[in-house]
Amino acid sequence: MWDLEVSLLAEDGFTQEKGKINKIIKYKETELLAYEKQIGRSELYYAGQSNIELTKIIVIHAFEYDNQQLVKIDGLIYQVMNTYKISNEELELKLKAKKGGV
Repeated sequence: MWDLEVSLLAEDGFTQEKGKINKIIKYKETELLAYEKQIGRSELYYAGQSNIELTKIIVIHAFEYDNQQLVKIDGLIYQVMNTYKISNEELELKLKAKKGGV
């Protein structure tokens, strides 16, 4: 059941290329196991009513989450739209695909 490898991304400072003004955010990756839940019809309906583009729902262990707002799955970056505590041990993350990379 816990067979989906994901990385939670947390901001970890900045880097700046020599001679350039723009700073690039560095991210610290925390790898963990999760499982994906199927998105139900009612979930899609309520997300649509709130103008939210729901892409995935994953479940992780609650103690592993520290309010990270980005999740990497199979090389793709997702933004955490909402969290829901299922139990003391499990936390559901509702994700949307992040356009434009990190």
